Amino acid sequence: MEFRIVSWNIRGLGRKEKVQAIRNMVREKKPQVVFIQETKVGEISRQLLRRMGCDKGFDFSNAPREGSSGGVLSLWDVSCFEMLESRVFKRFTVLLGKFRGSSLECSLMNVYGPNTDADRKDFFREILEVMKNHKVAWCLGGDFNAITGFADKSRWSWNFSAMEEFRSFIQAANLINFLLIGGAYTWSNNRDPPTFVRLDRFLVDDEFLEGFPSLNQFLLSKVISDHNAISLETKKQCKGFRPFRLYNYITAEEGFDEMLEKKIHNFQRCNVSMGAYSLLKLVKGAVKKWSSNKTSGSALNAVELEKQIAAIESNLQSGTATMLDKSELVNLKDKL
Repeated sequence: MEFRIVSWNIRGLGRKEKVQAIRNMVREKKPQVVFIQETKVGEISRQLLRRMGCDKGFDFSNAPREGSSGGVLSLWDVSCFEMLESRVFKRFTVLLGKFRGSSLECSLMNVYGPNTDADRKDFFREILEVMKNHKVAWCLGGDFNAITGFADKSRWSWNFSAMEEFRSFIQAANLINFLLIGGAYTWSNNRDPPTFVRLDRFLVDDEFLEGFPSLNQFLLSKVISDHNAISLETKKQCKGFRPFRLYNYITAEEGFDEMLEKKIHNFQRCNVSMGAYSLLKLVKGAVKKWSSNKTSGSALNAVELEKQIAAIESNLQSGTATMLDKSELVNLKDKL
């Protein structure tokens, strides 16, 4: 049984750039379940789901915002996850069901934790009560707004009672806090010097891990939000054959028209009786070569920018970044 659950604190779905970022993530990672925190929206429309790339085959459960903040949205591919019951709470949603192809009944909880001590106690207590009432395998994911220890924060400033409270909750719920592959932290305050914290994570119990023993937790690239997305997945899936696509933006890139005209003209000189099929085959080959050439086009693509940003942020976390790196980070984010 293979699946992927992606969790992301997007910090509001009001901007089209953030909606597009989720759409890009869904297209690239092809998750079966998507957890979004801090949506800052009330009702979820099918139009919004379509813009997020989650309209076809996806269903959803939404805990709306309170005032101008909060909001938790869970989405699942109905062809991959059979949802038997969903419950909505103030700061989390619960999906009770099973992945198709697996007989294990499980609950998937999408959480967005409070950042105050008083609210945090009630939050953990409420989750424990819900878990006690459902004797199934558990998987919790999201932004807990809490850390387990010193390794979860880069700077020397900790709330010891909050750390102990989170550790006590994990122990009381019999959850496993396992390794995050690809980095140590999931959030940055983007200040100088920056503070890095691991606020986002997946926690599973023994039964869930026994049902899916090849689980791994990955840090994904940071785009738009100040939080990294994280992914919980079994072994990597085969994406299969990739169909040819011609996107409109490619035709607007500098030099594209001239390249295509030259290709067709040269081909016509050698093939006077060229038919429609030959022409389309020529165009397809030329477009694929243009798209794969990273030096073509008017600017660096988004994937390359994300890699450069991730590299500089890694240097910031390790303390090896220079002043030039910090300036370059601002420029790269503006380009992205």
